[in-house]
Amino acid sequence: MLSNRRRILELALESLENKKKQLDQEMAEIARELRGAAKAAPILAQSAGGGSSRKHSRFSKEERLRRSQRMKAYWDNWRKKKARQK
Repeated sequence: MLSNRRRILELALESLENKKKQLDQEMAEIARELRGAAKAAPILAQSAGGGSSRKHSRFSKEERLRRSQRMKAYWDNWRKKKARQK
């Protein structure tokens, strides 16, 4: 009876040790991924073109003025057409 209990405990211990090895491997893999992600994050943020880091405007002052005038004319025409439909 004592030898059966001992054998069961040995098997249980062996099973738990195997599970521990698997968990340690998974934890190491996750830690490697996190370290890799931490290194890649600043690079991704730079390549994503964060708008707040832009030092200059995309369009010149003249181009912005032309666009503004064009859109004002567009919306004025849209409002006139809308008023005629009523």
